[in-house]
Amino acid sequence: MKFVLETGQNILIHGYDIGKISITGLESDHPDVKSGLVDEWDGDNHLGIIKKSISIRTDGTMKHWQPQANSEFNPEHFLSFVEKTPEIVLLGTGKNLCFPPQDCLSVLQQQNIGYEVMDTAAACRTFNVLVAEGRDVILAVLMIEKS
Repeated sequence: MKFVLETGQNILIHGYDIGKISITGLESDHPDVKSGLVDEWDGDNHLGIIKKSISIRTDGTMKHWQPQANSEFNPEHFLSFVEKTPEIVLLGTGKNLCFPPQDCLSVLQQQNIGYEVMDTAAACRTFNVLVAEGRDVILAVLMIEKS
């Protein structure tokens, strides 16, 4: 699926597919393009292609997110979100909705950080809507895998 919501300054999800997410709002000199966080760069369209689990914040901060599968979730994976104190964390769990263990979500609950767990496609769409609203949100996604 491909969709675009252009609002100007922010990094947005341009599209998603099996094993990749494309983002817009980056320039070729963006630190994450040069650091290798972005797996492929389409300079003609100013699109970055990400092929590993990632977290993206409304302000454009991106980081590799350690778990590559739902079975790898542990509370430490959620601690990095606490230090940023977003309004909400959107957790995309790949092709299917899969709730992390409660001890992982408790890390967010104890800090009064809202969260939504959904499949990666829904999380990407929701991220763009919340960014357009000016909300402070972190998107953390696992890649969509083949069935």
